[in-house]
Amino acid sequence: MILIAIRRTPAHIYRIWSLTLIFLASASALEAALVFAEQPRHAVMLAPAAVLITRNSAAPAAAPPQARRKSALDRRIDNILESSDARRGWWGIQVVELASGRSLYERDANHLFIPASNMKMFTTAAALEKLGPDYVFHTTVESDAAPDAQGHVGNLYLMGRGDPNLGARTFPYTYHGPQQPADKFLQDLADQVKAQGVREVTGTLIADDSYFVWEPFAPNWAADDLEWGYGAPVTALAFNDNLLTLHVKPAAIAGDRASVRMDPVADYFQLKNRVMTSAAGTGNKYSVERLPGSMQLDVWGQIPVDAGEDTDTVAIANPPRLVAELFRSALETRGIAVKEQVEVRNSTRLEAASSLELLSKPLPRLVLAEHDSPPLREAIKVVNKESENLHAEMLLRTLGRVQTNRGSVAGGLEVVNAFAAQQVGILPGETYFSDGSGLSREDLVAPHATVKLLLYMARSTHFQAYFDSLPVSGIDGTLAHRLLTDDVKGKIHAKTGSVEHVNTLSGYMDLPSGKRLVFSIMANNHPLANKEGQETLDAIAVEIYKQFAERR
Repeated sequence: MILIAIRRTPAHIYRIWSLTLIFLASASALEAALVFAEQPRHAVMLAPAAVLITRNSAAPAAAPPQARRKSALDRRIDNILESSDARRGWWGIQVVELASGRSLYERDANHLFIPASNMKMFTTAAALEKLGPDYVFHTTVESDAAPDAQGHVGNLYLMGRGDPNLGARTFPYTYHGPQQPADKFLQDLADQVKAQGVREVTGTLIADDSYFVWEPFAPNWAADDLEWGYGAPVTALAFNDNLLTLHVKPAAIAGDRASVRMDPVADYFQLKNRVMTSAAGTGNKYSVERLPGSMQLDVWGQIPVDAGEDTDTVAIANPPRLVAELFRSALETRGIAVKEQVEVRNSTRLEAASSLELLSKPLPRLVLAEHDSPPLREAIKVVNKESENLHAEMLLRTLGRVQTNRGSVAGGLEVVNAFAAQQVGILPGETYFSDGSGLSREDLVAPHATVKLLLYMARSTHFQAYFDSLPVSGIDGTLAHRLLTDDVKGKIHAKTGSVEHVNTLSGYMDLPSGKRLVFSIMANNHPLANKEGQETLDAIAVEIYKQFAERR
């Protein structure tokens, strides 16, 4: 139809139309030439094709960009992911040579991922840089005045100031090192109080938890996390990681009730045991539940007669109150009477906001007893090697209290965000921090941002303390039973991370050549079980190590 229309057009109009077509074609060719001239030399351009302009014609489709040729490492990682449902998830990777800062490998390294416990690397790095590796936490017992001639004091204050290691752990830190009685620090404090001549507390024994704002849980922690030890409430006055260990052991005969007990405080919860001993080979199938606000712990199900003792951890409902009751018992054992009931003193967010100017002016009191923590360089080994959520959250709030006079989540995050932006050089949008431990599903971090942090810390004067706090492949911490092959055992210092459908691993690799690599591997939204997710992550880490170990 178009050809017929052109043939019936008068000759002078046809000539004008022909000239117009020639002009348009020439302009199009000139534009294409200019665009081609502006392209980088490595860009691949297709030669311009002849253009026939007709009515109703569509613009020619853009040629697809030439695919990047995959490296041998790319193909090996593809094979690992394609061998399981790992391929359904998102995987972000970056590998950088430490000495030069040169990026050796990237895969979606600028995408945002839930970091899980890789978040702890940011919290502990900020703590080392802002507080220093020799920072010490002070726990004290104080009174308004010295004891009188009869040894009487009024109120007695047990002051918590964020020490996360008031419990059974001993220092210097060693993996699975020796333990001490969890209440030893309380016994030591009680001895000091007695040595000061105190014989009776006529007022109230106050567990003062107000060094931190009362925010026991960070934003977006899942409700079913909160009854377990890894989701224990965050307090300034803590005890035994704010958790109890639950032990379940089968009876000698199938059909009998199993043994269920807790330590180090056996009677803290009202325990309802309905666990039966089942036949050999039937598997552990028991459940644990404590409803919010309840002091009843229900345990029911079965454990096979041929099983060993099984353990788990449950969160203490109100750690400062438990500490106060245990301290009262320690005082009374030494003949120091406490006349009134114990009291817990908290600081709500409203109270903290309305009395901020008072926080920097502690009331003058007499210190009767004190306990100092190990230095921060030792404390962060627990955070990173054992991936202790409570300790990371306490450290976050300590940063806020020391640096901004606000011992809160917001105060701590203000410090960590400023450290990341101003010192590490992390750009807006590369991270989003919601807590200090990584238990929150709102935390977001790009692998590239994690590598930036690791590069920064490698040049810090505090690097050795940071490096020593990371788990070592096949040796200790959360990597003690991972990456066990001879080629990588002991050669990877890295922080692990795991929540549902998330696995992460970031740190340093030491190559046979003496070179050190910085790497971050993050996986989100995969359907794998946690163990399978870890194995996939480890397989990728090994391939990365092999790839660059061959180079000199």
